[in-house]
Amino acid sequence: MAEIPPYPLYNRSYLLYRLSPLHTPDASLLTPSSLKTHAQRLTSQLKGDSLRNFDLGINVDPEGSTLASLGPLEHCSWDSLGDEDAWITQHRHLVDADTSLVSTQQGTQIRGVQVTLDYEKTSYNALLLCDPDHITSPPSFTSLPLLMLKMPAPIREIFLNYLATAFDTRHAPLDLSSSFLTSTLETYLRRLTTPNSPQTVKSIVNEVSLQLSFDSPSLSHIDVTLAADDIPKFLDRGKHINPDTPFTAALSLYLKSHMALDVSHPGVNISRLSCAAFNLGNDRIRFSVPEATEISMMSSSETENSDLSPAQLAFQDVYAALVREAAGKGMFLTTGEDARGTGSSTPSAEAAGGARRGMARRGRPRSVARGT
Repeated sequence: MAEIPPYPLYNRSYLLYRLSPLHTPDASLLTPSSLKTHAQRLTSQLKGDSLRNFDLGINVDPEGSTLASLGPLEHCSWDSLGDEDAWITQHRHLVDADTSLVSTQQGTQIRGVQVTLDYEKTSYNALLLCDPDHITSPPSFTSLPLLMLKMPAPIREIFLNYLATAFDTRHAPLDLSSSFLTSTLETYLRRLTTPNSPQTVKSIVNEVSLQLSFDSPSLSHIDVTLAADDIPKFLDRGKHINPDTPFTAALSLYLKSHMALDVSHPGVNISRLSCAAFNLGNDRIRFSVPEATEISMMSSSETENSDLSPAQLAFQDVYAALVREAAGKGMFLTTGEDARGTGSSTPSAEAAGGARRGMARRGRPRSVARGT
């Protein structure tokens, strides 16, 4: 039997954008006929004379080198994207005609739209996403506030222009703050350190790497790496400083004490944070596949969904927080709190309350200073 392709949110690096509601007065964007129509129209722009039409207001690669190197566009598709369970069942049905889709279609919530561009030599995709538990669309609009793009610049510009002209929507890069990056890590750590968790910080997060960027002409950034064995020590110490964000609190104290670095200073920015579970920057993200555990290993009293592992729950928390951030509702700190991550809110705290579905399988910090 052929392998089921990975869920689109996993194992791919995406640029992040926020997207205003898409104007869809005649029908919902999520209907099969509407998706097919937009796939055809985008195909005509990518393949046809529109690439040379100066009145589109876009600057296509003047030499055509990027587009030419990809080969011809072989297929363009727009498809509704459900949760991971729906994805697995859908593709299982494609390789096994005896598999029924009825049971998963009922009750499945649509997360958004996946646009796939298959060229002769490679493929690219875009994800227009929402959190169906919290996002509602105004009349004649479809709200998909989180836009994730994996495309080279010339194709990305054409695609963004198509969204603007076809849906009267506006986009902007999603500039994630330092507090969002640290809150994402805090979410994973909190989930993995609950009592009786079958997963450990070392197995899911492993070592943690941060990039501290500076508003300085003499030093662009410093990379700090913490070994997996050191993270529990930071958590234990941080619980006595700020139990809501223990890792961030302990890391801030360590950097200030040992390196004279004040991460709360406005000239210091955490521009990248990566671990085995995710790689997150100010404008991009990559999620690894969150590992599952046997259902029998989980207690229903430990989590909102007893069939989801702590890693899966953490991913769901962060996904919901990303959507809210894109929608302009992602304030992780209450008014007046420090924007460098010392506040009490985390993505998991923001996302708690709504059970989310669709998650089937699957010593000391060392620092290196780099100048410009």
